[in-house]
Amino acid sequence: MPSFDFHCQIDEDIFSLTVFLTRLISGLVLLYVACGCLLYYRDFLYNAAALGWPMPVAVGIALAVSLLFLGLLLILGWFARLVAAISIAVTALAGVLFFAGNFNKIYVALLLLLIAALLPTTLLGPGKISLDYNHAFRRAKKEFRG
Repeated sequence: MPSFDFHCQIDEDIFSLTVFLTRLISGLVLLYVACGCLLYYRDFLYNAAALGWPMPVAVGIALAVSLLFLGLLLILGWFARLVAAISIAVTALAGVLFFAGNFNKIYVALLLLLIAALLPTTLLGPGKISLDYNHAFRRAKKEFRG
């Protein structure tokens, strides 16, 4: 009986490019959602009050601004794992607020697609094309100077 020894050959540069592209597209989606929340801020804040959330104006503005910063941090790759995990929760809350608690199938499908796009970054890290990698590389180079 022949023995099989399979190894997964992964090109790290292509993997990093793939993770960067998923981060970029997911970050652009977060920026799009944040801009939608800010452009329709009256409806957004009215829905927060109608749902009975405490301090609806502060919570609504905090969600919209946090989506904006999470999108930018995700594109840059700074604290990428944490930002990707938090982005999922904040986007879900913003969707509940934006649609006033009435979920439609399109929103649920888009949220699942966003989760699928952010899972590689959350689980595997940001890759070489990120500020996290550059920071870790500089720290390792400084630590091992001799």
